[in-house]
Amino acid sequence: MREAMNENVTPEREEARAARKLRRSRRRWRRFLAVYTFLFLLAGAAGCALLYQYCEAYEASIPEHVMDELMANTTAEDWYGYVRSGTRFETSRFEDAAVLFDEYFDAAVRGREINYRKDMAEYTAQTPVYTVRAGGTKLCTVRLAPLGDKAAGFGRELWQVKEIQPAFSMDGLESVTVEIDAPAGAEFFINGVAVGEEYLIGETDAPDLTELESRFAQKQTFLRYRVEDMYGDIAVTDAEGNTLPPRQEDDGSVIRYTVRRPAPYSFTVRAPEFVTVSVNGAELTAADASKTEDGVLSGLESYTGGQGYQMLTWSFDGLHVSPEITARAAGGPELTPLVNEAGELLYFAPQDDALAAQVSPRVREYFNRLIDYTSQAYDPDRLNALLGCILPGTELYNVYRDSRDAMIWASATQVSYDELTFGDFYPVGDDCFTCTIRYKGDFAATAWYESYTYEMQNAYELAFVKVNGEWYAAAMSAVSG
Repeated sequence: MREAMNENVTPEREEARAARKLRRSRRRWRRFLAVYTFLFLLAGAAGCALLYQYCEAYEASIPEHVMDELMANTTAEDWYGYVRSGTRFETSRFEDAAVLFDEYFDAAVRGREINYRKDMAEYTAQTPVYTVRAGGTKLCTVRLAPLGDKAAGFGRELWQVKEIQPAFSMDGLESVTVEIDAPAGAEFFINGVAVGEEYLIGETDAPDLTELESRFAQKQTFLRYRVEDMYGDIAVTDAEGNTLPPRQEDDGSVIRYTVRRPAPYSFTVRAPEFVTVSVNGAELTAADASKTEDGVLSGLESYTGGQGYQMLTWSFDGLHVSPEITARAAGGPELTPLVNEAGELLYFAPQDDALAAQVSPRVREYFNRLIDYTSQAYDPDRLNALLGCILPGTELYNVYRDSRDAMIWASATQVSYDELTFGDFYPVGDDCFTCTIRYKGDFAATAWYESYTYEMQNAYELAFVKVNGEWYAAAMSAVSG
């Protein structure tokens, strides 16, 4: 029967059945594709979401984000604070470390762009390390640390600042050594701070000595002081507040200064040519003299018997060493000077005691008559008495002979001399001698060097000559200065 039915299937039916089967197959494929596409899209969406989350975790775990935030929220003054709090800089007591730091920081950092970069020597994935710079100058080292528990997700870390460590160095600030040469006892300062004995390192030859000082018996030296590790501005001043210039030196690592006295020593000495004058053991010669003169003996050559002498004057200034002056005639004791109002030292010929005993009454007589006349100048008798003690024809005689009209104004005065002394009697041949009449005023003063103090004196230097067995005043010169 089935065979009979198969025999009744026509080709048309067979074709229709095949078509229906194809349509069913297509419908099943479409349903499969739809389900597959849905599942694929669902898996893709889940994968994209997972990828997005991973990217977010990765982005959040990049250490540079922490550094960017740190840089955005930290000012230049904040970086200064980090650097200043951790930088140790030692200086001498002549400088302020804080001031030096600020000056160097301003010069090296201020106004420059501040950025960061990886510290390749220390950076690791587990410990990110960065250096913060201003231009090419290191300011700080920044170390990051993880928050822990893989907080970013997907096994990645979130970071936080663990440490900001100063990396600023003062090595670029070069130091110099200061050496100061000064005379013993001198006071001087560096940047207003006194330099003490703890900085003394020895002695050195005294600089810029005068020709006279180079001849002193004892070698002249200065003390040398050394202060190391000076970084900033250096101002060396003396006791008077004068700023001392540095000496020119080839070695730039050492700056040298010389302390000089604000008013270098000076002196003037006058003495007969046969008196030996020495300064700190250096004998003064006629070639050293600034002036040579006959002095009170001028014009009296016919009375000196060829034994007249000249007076030498020596003047020196600009000395850095205190002068110690001595004077003596050949074979005689040390002479005592007269110090006049100008501070000059005046030495006279050594006294001949026998001569002094013989002629001092005549000198006293002359001077008493001079005082008597100058107190009562209108009295011709007093003038005549004075002229009787003076050699006629001399300048001294003419001065007093013609002085009456000029002296009338002093007729009511009284002239007196304190501690009047007659001394320094010295024979110049058989018919001439010199002497001095010294008197003290009501004042005293310190001489031009610190070691000695003399009472000031005024004086007259006189020359007497013998005519027909009688001594007459022939010249008189005030030497009070």
